[in-house]
Amino acid sequence: MTAMNGTPRPEQLIFDLPIAEGMSAEDFLVTDSNRAAFEIIMRWPEDDVLAGSSPLLNLHGPEGSGKTHLAEIWRARTGALRAQPDDVCTDNLPALLSTGRLVIEDMPGAHLDETALFHLINMARENHARIMLTARTPPAAWPITLPDLATRLAAAQSVAIAPPDDALLRALLVKLFTDRQLRVPEEVISYLLVRMERSAAAAQRLVTLIDREALKHKAKITRPFVARLLKAHFAGSREADHAAEAAEEKHDPAFPSAEADEQSPSSS
Repeated sequence: MTAMNGTPRPEQLIFDLPIAEGMSAEDFLVTDSNRAAFEIIMRWPEDDVLAGSSPLLNLHGPEGSGKTHLAEIWRARTGALRAQPDDVCTDNLPALLSTGRLVIEDMPGAHLDETALFHLINMARENHARIMLTARTPPAAWPITLPDLATRLAAAQSVAIAPPDDALLRALLVKLFTDRQLRVPEEVISYLLVRMERSAAAAQRLVTLIDREALKHKAKITRPFVARLLKAHFAGSREADHAAEAAEEKHDPAFPSAEADEQSPSSS
């Protein structure tokens, strides 16, 4: 880019700065798709019916569905420690249960020490401790080879986070833009909602892309801008295929296709 005096104008610098996301219970977006999980997190293990005989609670759901947020809510409530599957080894067991509450995220991991986890569960039961496990799939789908561990996991209470419904995706898009201090017109949210892949992870990718490109081009986030952006970045991709299917199934005349936006006077 060149200035009027012929001097090259520097490109807009883009910095990938961390986005501060609220992780409290008040920040969690509750809809029918995650209400059961949220209510259990807010009551376990104090509720005797929920506590049961197993010291475990397994929370599972797809990428970006809110597992980490729910785990953080539970940690704030209970003072739980946080660990990864690789942290579970024989030498660490007493330290992991030092507060009586533990979250192990992203189970089962690539190199799970099954014997150590089995002993950790037994130790938790003996000491009335509680362990929350988060994963994308329920324990029955994990490649567990130790029969005793498989039995312990099968006895755990398990709660699923369903794929996001429209209400959650809409609220999530608004929250993600707000976390970036961006005010986006409702028509942009509605345009994205009927064209995006139906997942929280896709919402996060879209908002990141839109924010970055709007900053790069010093553009306002409008429906025509977003339409051109989706067409340019997702042509022939899974997102584009899904967008076409979604637009066909849920087309709203108030929100025309990307091609129509390209031809509309407002996009010129």
